[in-house]
Amino acid sequence: MRLPLNSLIYDLPDDILKSKLAGDFEGALRKIDARLKKENITPMLRDRLTVEKGLIERLEIRYPYTREQAVEYANTRISNFTYEEFDAFEDAGDIDFIYVNGEKKYLSSCIGALIKMHPHLHARQVKEEDRIKDPTDKIARTEMREKGELAYKFTMKRSIQVKDKCFIPNTVYTAHLPIPAAAAQQDAAKIEIKADADAFIPPVDEYQRAVCYKRFLSENKPFEVTYTFENRVKFVDPFKDTPHIVYPSAIAPCADDLSEQVPQITFTPYLKELAKLIAGDETRPLYLAKRVYDYVTQNVRYSFMRSYILVENHPEFTAINQKGDCGMQTILFITLCRILGIPARWQSGRTVEKDDSGCHDWAQFYTEEFGWLFADPSYGGGGWRNGDLECWNFYFGNLDPFRMIANRRYHTPFNPPKKHDYYDPYDNQDGEIECEERGFDTYDFIDDGEVLEYVKVED
Repeated sequence: MRLPLNSLIYDLPDDILKSKLAGDFEGALRKIDARLKKENITPMLRDRLTVEKGLIERLEIRYPYTREQAVEYANTRISNFTYEEFDAFEDAGDIDFIYVNGEKKYLSSCIGALIKMHPHLHARQVKEEDRIKDPTDKIARTEMREKGELAYKFTMKRSIQVKDKCFIPNTVYTAHLPIPAAAAQQDAAKIEIKADADAFIPPVDEYQRAVCYKRFLSENKPFEVTYTFENRVKFVDPFKDTPHIVYPSAIAPCADDLSEQVPQITFTPYLKELAKLIAGDETRPLYLAKRVYDYVTQNVRYSFMRSYILVENHPEFTAINQKGDCGMQTILFITLCRILGIPARWQSGRTVEKDDSGCHDWAQFYTEEFGWLFADPSYGGGGWRNGDLECWNFYFGNLDPFRMIANRRYHTPFNPPKKHDYYDPYDNQDGEIECEERGFDTYDFIDDGEVLEYVKVED
């Protein structure tokens, strides 16, 4: 049975919240168990406490470092990094921490987050290859402006396997591996999936598309899939071009593109006031969307995040803390657009480089003048921080072609759905694996892949 995550919209009882924030996880779990035994507990509170019990059990492993360990690790990546710097970044809100039994512990990705947020730390990285910036995206943006569109064909191989120490022999395993789905810039007719004969391949228009394997394993083996697809993007300058529908094949907007989606896309009082503040006296949808984009890119710092399942309200967290990774920035953009009456959708999958790929999230928004356009607040925000206004302007309305789209809706189950909890129930690009006895967290499995083909399509 999976956690009833919709109950995250409800508050925790005060005593349980105090124990959790103090890092007294054992005390919090005892209090939860005592509450769950009460006969007069409401169904809403029962669900909320059940969720919290599952979250607490996941929490401590994400924060492994003491202050000393974090600074020691930082010096393996950043030259001459000091305790004074670390403390200053923490005071500025740039380092995520929790208390565990009274001791402050830091997020496993906190140093990587600092490098991503601060250009001067990026320039101080120990490895020379980490300091070099790849010009591919800029070259592609220039070519798109000149030619009007750009297309690339990719072939990628992905795999997932439980770590040997977690493997349970002689039981049935179910694995889901994300694969390309039909999208505005990703033609269904040009998607090819190569999987073993026992794979279930869901329809090409699935919201969160993933090949599914179900196998009895007596010894530990990986699950694999290879796929080929074409990504074709068109350039538009929405403030200069003559109105026209840029992607005619894109699915028309519907009520879902304007609605709340509990527990994450929620129109909270704070977000509604923020949307009103951003909008000012503007009423035109295209210009409203640009105001939202400007606000997010100029005010939300890029930061690596703890697991999404450990953040109770993604857009409000991002707005209040003014930090978040690509997914958090995207969900804030989408939520603010919807509050202002602008249809907005989720897209995510993987970025593609010649020899690597990574997870990434971005948005679509709709206007009558141009139909569905794109917004990438993360890439655009990077342009703004680096003083690259060409990049900042490009990613309002446009995307580069170096992406594989697997997901088109936030917080949507795989087909077929998992039996146990998702390690990431909101947006999965790496894959998931479980067996009959249990599900596996990201720390329990290995996902891997390679880019086999990376070719520009010459028309």
